[in-house]
Parts: sequence; structure tokens; C-alpha cells
Amino acid sequence: MTPSAAGPGTGGVPLSLRERQLQRTREDLIRATIDVIAEVGLEQATVQRITARAGTSRATLYAHFPDGRDDLYAQAYRALGRGLIQRSEQLASECETSVDRLCAYTQAMIELAAQRQLGLFYNVSGPRLAGMKFRGSGSQRTLDAFIVELKGAQERGEIAESLDIEAVSALLVGAIRETGIDTARNPSVARRSLAAFRQLIEALWNR
Repeated sequence: MTPSAAGPGTGGVPLSLRERQLQRTREDLIRATIDVIAEVGLEQATVQRITARAGTSRATLYAHFPDGRDDLYAQAYRALGRGLIQRSEQLASECETSVDRLCAYTQAMIELAAQRQLGLFYNVSGPRLAGMKFRGSGSQRTLDAFIVELKGAQERGEIAESLDIEAVSALLVGAIRETGIDTARNPSVARRSLAAFRQLIEALWNR
């Protein structure tokens, strides 16, 4: 999370007014990029559209993001990933069982992917555009959460002791990504995909 306007900067030093303004402009440009992609798709997310949405100039955009749209795409991808994991963890915190908690991550992905252009960007275009600079923090946090949840279930004797937790968790995270792709392309499959994912999880308990 970025520091709040009244909060500290790096090392706990409060941000100056200028630093807060620069940060706000940067965040506005990232938010504008996400909004424009959501409305018109990646191909039509031009610098002109983004700056118009952010209420700033082309020069300001390049001052903050020297590589222009490529930088913005990478940051937008990361921002979506942070939002996705926050939503996933919120839904999971409201669940009582391991199965429900794991399925919450797919539910959050489906919610994102249902916004078709954002779903395609995050699951199809985003990794290709941002992958050269950043690892997918959303996927890593999901993987870590699945490993913790499944190891806990294994220690309680709920799932097979022979289960390769790390490998199975990685496969399940991959399945969530595929669910996002399928939902973005055809929202009508969302309910079936979520049901199928639940069946996969429940099968781990039905040993």
C-alpha cells in the first residue's frame, strides 16, 4: 500500500506537500489507465485518453512514466493484482471452512473477469506486458495462501498425507487464472467454472 497523504514516506519520514502531490498524480494516472482499459479495451487505451481521464498532460504522464503506456500497463497490472488479492482475502475471511476459503479466491477472480476488458487485460495481456519487470504478486499471494490452507488441512488429517501440497497449490492457482480467462471471454461460464473448481477442492477432502 502507498503511504497516505498524512502518513510517512520511506523510512518513516513524513511526505512533503510536493511529494504527496506527485504521488497523487501518479496514482491518478494509474487509476485512469485502469478505467480507460475497462471502458474501451487495451488497444484503445491511448495516452490521449488516459491523460484526459486523469485531467493531466502528456508531458506529466511521461515525467512520471518515461516509457509511457508500457510503464502504465505494468503499474495498472500490479494495481489490479493488489485489488484482487485484497478482495480474495476479504471473501476468504468471511468463510468458515477450508473449502469455502479456497473457493473465495476463484470467486474474486470471477468478479474481476466479469469486467470483460479488465479480465482480458489481467489474465491475458497483462502478464505478457508486465512480466518482464514484475512478478505477479496476486498469483504469489494466492499460492502462499493455498499452501498454508492445505498444509493445515493435511496436519489435521483432513486430506491425504501423500498430497504434494506445493505442486497441487500451483495447479489450483493456474486453474483460477484459466477461470478468469474463460469468464472474460464468455461470462456465462462463470457459474459452471466456480462449481467445477469447488468440485476439485472437495475431491481433495474425499480421499
